[in-house]
Amino acid sequence: MNIDTWLSTFKEAWISHNVDAVLSLFHSQVIYYETPFNKLDDFAALENAWKTIKKQNNIQLNLKVFCSKGNMHAVLWRLEYTKSGEVKKYAGTYLIELNSDNKCIYFFHTCENNDYYNNS
Repeated sequence: MNIDTWLSTFKEAWISHNVDAVLSLFHSQVIYYETPFNKLDDFAALENAWKTIKKQNNIQLNLKVFCSKGNMHAVLWRLEYTKSGEVKKYAGTYLIELNSDNKCIYFFHTCENNDYYNNS
């Protein structure tokens, strides 16, 4: 599996609300930043964070690799979904490192805001 396949699986799992499939892409010891200032402590915290996708509807997710070096990848993302009748729009960058088993061992999530989405 390469990064494009990993991202395709990630997107499909997110859109289908399949938390288990999302989690299967991550190593149990992943270093995961939900934001630059919020590192999740363990895999249970990661699972709890991803359970929130079950409340998202009409998910539109665009992912584009813009830089890679070895198993490290920088990915632009844009997300739009409806939650409780309100449209939410976000965009930013993921930094992703995959190990030799194609499990994510490092995930850094940045720049989540509406202004970035609207100006990109």
